[in-house]
Amino acid sequence: MEMSLQEILKLAAVDTVLGMGTVFAVLIIISLCIWALGVAFKQEEPKAAAAAAPAAPKAQASNDADAEIVAAISAAISQYMRNQYGESVDEGQYIVRNIRRASWKHTS
Repeated sequence: MEMSLQEILKLAAVDTVLGMGTVFAVLIIISLCIWALGVAFKQEEPKAAAAAAPAAPKAQASNDADAEIVAAISAAISQYMRNQYGESVDEGQYIVRNIRRASWKHTS
């Protein structure tokens, strides 16, 4: 029993539609699962979390670091955050706890 070209093309079209339909159905199911997980494990906004957090104690200069260095680093962090993210940094939001000199060894 030989199949005509028309029957072969019809069978190929049905196989193509079934295959593509199965793939798209599975992709839709996967995307719905990912969406449901995102809804189930939704995290609160970072700004709301920062507002809810208690105020941090003021930064204190360590024995090794001078108070001017701490102030300069705090100002640099504040300026970076303002330039990068458009946020203003409140006092006490970032605390400089430890300052140490980096020992970079360049091999050229």
